[in-house]
Amino acid sequence: MLKKNMGSLDRAVRFILGLVLIAVGLFLLGGLRGSWIGIVVAVVALVPIATAVTGVCPGYVPLGISTLRREHSPPM
Repeated sequence: MLKKNMGSLDRAVRFILGLVLIAVGLFLLGGLRGSWIGIVVAVVALVPIATAVTGVCPGYVPLGISTLRREHSPPM
């Protein structure tokens, strides 16, 4: 299992982007009427939604990127 590497802002932006892309694919590009490009866009939109929900971006791993803030331990 991969370690979480996405912060809350990154996750929120991806989730909203995914929802917008689904709407564009299904409604503006005609995915609901059977347009293949609209269906493809809507299906591809599931990727940013999935990464937002899990908090893991596999593309960040080889690049060593993490937008997740490190938790600070309280002083003793």
